[in-house]
Amino acid sequence: MRTLLKKAVLVLSVLALLEGCSAQQMAVRLAYPLVDGQYRSVNEESDPDLARQAIPANLKMMEGMLKSDENNAALMDRLAEGFCGYAFGFVEDDDPRRASALYSRGRDYALRSLAAYPGVAGLPDLEREEYKTALQKIDSVPSLFWLAQCWAGWLNLNLDKPEALAQVSKLEAAIQRVAELDETYHYAGPHLLLGSFYGGRTRLLGGDPEKARFHFERNLELNHNKFLLAYVLYARTYAVQAQDRDLFERLLRKALETPSGVLPEQRLANETAKIKANKLMGMVDELF
Repeated sequence: MRTLLKKAVLVLSVLALLEGCSAQQMAVRLAYPLVDGQYRSVNEESDPDLARQAIPANLKMMEGMLKSDENNAALMDRLAEGFCGYAFGFVEDDDPRRASALYSRGRDYALRSLAAYPGVAGLPDLEREEYKTALQKIDSVPSLFWLAQCWAGWLNLNLDKPEALAQVSKLEAAIQRVAELDETYHYAGPHLLLGSFYGGRTRLLGGDPEKARFHFERNLELNHNKFLLAYVLYARTYAVQAQDRDLFERLLRKALETPSGVLPEQRLANETAKIKANKLMGMVDELF
């Protein structure tokens, strides 16, 4: 009897989910758990080259699904995350121009996801007070986080452009709003973003070494030192700006010496951190 009841509840839940959907929307929503499984599988990948080859096909598949379900916020958030992660992990070091375009593409998906909120459409272009008001209306942590992540990636590659400099304060406010909503989201990602934001630029451009150090240390604390990209970004931004070579080398050694499998669900991120740490170690004499 209990088993039959559970099945009935499941059927009713599926029917409620699919009510009002077209056949194509229905297919997309039923297939979404498979997308989610692929996403987890990629994040657990231990071979970065294999992931680099697999991710573009996954992104194009999700873009195709979105054409059949154009208001699917979960798909938009996954696309924003996917384009951002691919640009950061596999493109920006060798092809900044292409990475910039990928970050922008991811940001557009996050903005589409957020457009459902009244008064939030065209968020980056809103005037200062309208922008602040719009941010307070948003409570979707994934959408706002991946907007900020993609935005930060694009901005860091375009600091020579006046339009990028004009957006610095808006980006800062968006990241702060995410931290306010959930500081632990995506492995304390808001702290990693804030650490990179304050640590990667001069005071004239909004940098703040004390805040940067606080946010990096908070990220490491919340993740029990297991999310290795924190060490790499800490070194690449704060340590370089502070011209602290000893800290730079110590942070990168920590990233290189910690087993990648210490955080199995983010194995690919940790493998990527090691690749970037090795590159930075080879640049130490140029940076200091």
